[in-house]
Amino acid sequence: MAEGKNLLMVVVSGRDRPGITAQFTRILMARNVEIVDIEQASLQDLLGLYFILDLSEATEPQDSVIKDLLFEASQLNLTLNFRLYSPEDIQAVNQRSLYVLTHFGGTRALAELSQVLAEEKVNIETISTVAHHGARSVEMTINVHGVSSVDRLKQKLMVKSHELDIGLGLQKMEAYRKNKRLIFFDMDSTLVDMEVIDEMARSAGVHREVARITERAMRGEFDFEASLLQRVALLKGLGEKELVRIRDNVPLSPGVEDLVTTLKWLGYKIGIVTGGFDFFADHMKEKLGFDFAFANKLEIKNGALTGKVIGPIVDAAQKARFVNQTACDEGILLDQTVCVGDGANDALMLAQAGLGIAYNAKKGLDRVANVSLGRSGMRDIFHLLGITEEDITEALACKMA
Repeated sequence: MAEGKNLLMVVVSGRDRPGITAQFTRILMARNVEIVDIEQASLQDLLGLYFILDLSEATEPQDSVIKDLLFEASQLNLTLNFRLYSPEDIQAVNQRSLYVLTHFGGTRALAELSQVLAEEKVNIETISTVAHHGARSVEMTINVHGVSSVDRLKQKLMVKSHELDIGLGLQKMEAYRKNKRLIFFDMDSTLVDMEVIDEMARSAGVHREVARITERAMRGEFDFEASLLQRVALLKGLGEKELVRIRDNVPLSPGVEDLVTTLKWLGYKIGIVTGGFDFFADHMKEKLGFDFAFANKLEIKNGALTGKVIGPIVDAAQKARFVNQTACDEGILLDQTVCVGDGANDALMLAQAGLGIAYNAKKGLDRVANVSLGRSGMRDIFHLLGITEEDITEALACKMA
């Protein structure tokens, strides 16, 4: 909105019914008044209607336009308030920096998160709720223009969400508005509700040794590649029949099947990108109908593992490259890409995605993610992507047909 315009803010409130917006806009159109901004909210039968009007080119004087609007409001038994829009108001609107805050909690969560926003001088512009399939989310549009550090705000919100044990997401408005088209899932402890290599180690009788290497890697004594190669070496001799048994009994995380069915029905491209193994990822791809699967390739000879991995190791950097290259190949912007993962090996791909979701994540992953969800939160991804209950119902019905 440029300075120098004759701007007027009008707020209409009262009992809602069909035709109100049409009545007011007809008056404005007849007098050549431009609507610069408009927002309407209805709660049951109560209406809140907000206009910013530009009267610079109006065919009648400002007082006459206001008089006509007041008369119409009176006829409709509505309350109308107005005030001139100052250059400071215009500047404040132009300087807005909007984010969308989504959380999956009740009144206590709303109260405590709102307190964090108040402490950080964040203005809440809109609040709405979405409910389906027994779940409810609260979506808040917030203006962070006066915030000294958005990163600090995000961390305070994430810490509070962990205290309240609720899922929470914070996205830039520009990225939120871009329809997502590509989604990648990590496999172990994300897409599936287990760590596959742990079950392989139990079957091979080396679980204690593998767990010891995993613990040392988590302490930073060596990197992912070194720890993976050491653990796979211990699995030498594990038979292919035992791998099939494990593969056929891998449990999916709660809500995965409905989520994947709906995403496919809506036209998303879907992939697995994992530091786990192709024997399991490829099976999961076929079972669920994914488009892509990237994983470490186990060497199998004479019906058993050789203890070696073929080709480059899928570490954090390789995961991010797979996501980036797939997006390029499919002609999809990274802002339209979603990545879901649980560990440090997922940090780079979550950080580059338009929507990075830390699912039941290890400590610290939410520093790079937009969203932090608990173990039961896979279905909350519906809310984050703007997928409605009607979409889900129709997708599942089509699957059953």
